[in-house]
Amino acid sequence: MSTWLQILIPSAVTGLIYSFYLKKRVGIILAGAVPWFGLLVALLYQEYFVSYQGGGASMWPIAQLFAGTAAAFTGIAMYFIGSKLFKRGHK
Repeated sequence: MSTWLQILIPSAVTGLIYSFYLKKRVGIILAGAVPWFGLLVALLYQEYFVSYQGGGASMWPIAQLFAGTAAAFTGIAMYFIGSKLFKRGHK
């Protein structure tokens, strides 16, 4: 459970910050892309620069598929919620 919180809370904060400072499509795209790419960087760092911890096959592409999508949706959803809270348009 704490792993999901470590993924979704920064994504939500990113979406809120972008809803305050950025408007329109740029904010929406960045609110989804930054958490997705941030998780990708963390996974690839863990895969290639941290010493091997044992186990089976590498599952980082599957982790990126599910957790990256959840992070992107969380960032975008919080962008829309933040744009309503801050009374900014998102069109």
